[in-house]
Amino acid sequence: MEDWNVTLYRQFEKERAQPSVDLVNRIAGDSFKRIIDIGCGSGMSTLPLRNRFKEAEIMGADSSPSMLTQARQTLKDVTWLERDCSKPLKDLGEFDLVFSNAALQWFEDQAKVIRNLSEMLVPAGILAVQIPYFSAMTIARCIAEAVKTYDGAIFDGIEKDLFNSYSPGFYYDELTEHFSKIELWQTNYFHIMNTHEDILKFCMSTGLRPYANRFEESQKAGFYNRVLREIKKGYTIQKDNKILFEFKRIFFIATK
Repeated sequence: MEDWNVTLYRQFEKERAQPSVDLVNRIAGDSFKRIIDIGCGSGMSTLPLRNRFKEAEIMGADSSPSMLTQARQTLKDVTWLERDCSKPLKDLGEFDLVFSNAALQWFEDQAKVIRNLSEMLVPAGILAVQIPYFSAMTIARCIAEAVKTYDGAIFDGIEKDLFNSYSPGFYYDELTEHFSKIELWQTNYFHIMNTHEDILKFCMSTGLRPYANRFEESQKAGFYNRVLREIKKGYTIQKDNKILFEFKRIFFIATK
């Protein structure tokens, strides 16, 4: 799949950054020595870690060269690593805190990744994660309806490229295999959008990427228009002509 479009991703940086800030603020304690941000992307989620844990050694790991280029410009005092975070990372040593904001959903075998991350922690270490609950959102249904209008062969095998968000119960059951204490919660963010097109733009750099990559460049606009038609059906315009884009996110903090 094509590398991430950093410019497009950062158009809604404030909305994307808030969950990482909220997750960092929920973590108890300040004496972490080594921290790693799994799927750090542009460094947007790493910044609140650095702002709070000023004395800690912090690493950020991601598989996207373009995102890491941006991350290196965002923070100079973090070690940035190009790594496939779906694979074991035990060679990096042990950490007091393993952090991940909006990355776990991209991994095919999330149960295995959770186990891998637990093995990177020191005794009583903490795993702190946020995952978009995309499957429970209206936008997921909009995309599914647009996809139905195409010959299914276009999207053959796309499952391996899509991100997957499971129920809170799934994550709880997997966490209990490796952790002694678990905090689990869901937050629904309402992003105030000016137009339906803004909702489309928000998703073009994330949830729509695997689908759009199945088309030639000249065909992508047609696909986006079909998704936009469904978005207009799914999201009501408010009295002030704004649109509430509800974005559901699952959080957990697990102590080993």
